[in-house]
Amino acid sequence: MIPVQKHALPRLLYHYCMPASGVVCGNIVPDRTRSFPDFLPAYEWAEERLGFFPLFLAVGRLDDIAWMTGYQDNWRVVTGGETVEGVYRKTCRKKNEFPNLALLSFESVEGVFMDYDYWHIALNACMNGSRISRQEESWIFKHSWTKSRWLRAALAGTHPVQFVTPALPLTDAREIRVRNMATRRLIEGRGFGDVRVARIPVESSL
Repeated sequence: MIPVQKHALPRLLYHYCMPASGVVCGNIVPDRTRSFPDFLPAYEWAEERLGFFPLFLAVGRLDDIAWMTGYQDNWRVVTGGETVEGVYRKTCRKKNEFPNLALLSFESVEGVFMDYDYWHIALNACMNGSRISRQEESWIFKHSWTKSRWLRAALAGTHPVQFVTPALPLTDAREIRVRNMATRRLIEGRGFGDVRVARIPVESSL
């Protein structure tokens, strides 16, 4: 089993995106019943290796890794598409169909670092019923890497760094970003400080 350590990031933050309606005082834990069914086998594989069912965060400077968090979905108009009679038609959100997501950033979280670039190996293997080799596991978790090496990789942008934790104390959030003033007032009314309205660009290849 991979040991769980406590990591403090002086210059980098852990970022977690979630529905603003769920930002309340207390801890949150991952709910496997709400996991995307195709990905659940990979989450359970990680649970076997780590000893806990994972909650996923992105590590780094927000400008560098915002795309990993999903926060940009607040403004994403095009969500997909399909080809009908030889013509590609985009699927677009309409008014009142956009999510209302909050992005919480933390200085210290308990858990395990992962290499986001290699996590797809576990996703694909588990979806296809294949075995994840020891070599592939080492690519994902990089057991020999120290905390400082993970931080250097995140700062330099050589690896997109993911982090998994069994639980997240929301009241420990150092900063919270939301899409509009109404949501800011809502979350501040629940006792949270340093809540900011922040929009980020949306990039799409669809």
